[in-house]
Amino acid sequence: MSVSSSSDTTEDIIEILGNLQPFLRKPIIKNKLIDFFKSDNEFQSDTINLILESLQNVNLQKYNDLIRTWLEILLEFDTKQINFLIKLYLDGLAKNPELIKKIEPTIISCIKNFDKDQIDKLKICFSETLFLVSFDKNIILNNLGEESSNWLLKEGSC
Repeated sequence: MSVSSSSDTTEDIIEILGNLQPFLRKPIIKNKLIDFFKSDNEFQSDTINLILESLQNVNLQKYNDLIRTWLEILLEFDTKQINFLIKLYLDGLAKNPELIKKIEPTIISCIKNFDKDQIDKLKICFSETLFLVSFDKNIILNNLGEESSNWLLKEGSC
């Protein structure tokens, strides 16, 4: 019997990780990100697509701590890796722009709790990557809320 990934199993994984204590969650997420960056492009794209598909059925506010932990760990990687991952998410969101409005408040809420260096690194990575998305696909910019647009385009924190 083979096990295949689906948005249902992805939702289950999100729930399990979200219910773990941070000291248990952090090493798991870090190891999964290391494995992710070592994987081939097809696996990476499939993984991001499954995550985005599952987010339609997930209450993101319930998983604020999980997303914050994921972002904190992501910041430990170099900017090239962060930009690559953001690009995969932006490509997926370009195909499913209604998710932007669902994801955006949670991301902004998590970023608000970061220190200045973390905020600056994320801002630079988001900005660099966002402007690499081809203009005809760049519905991301058109769907960002005022707070996110101001964060990306102006000095200071969100």
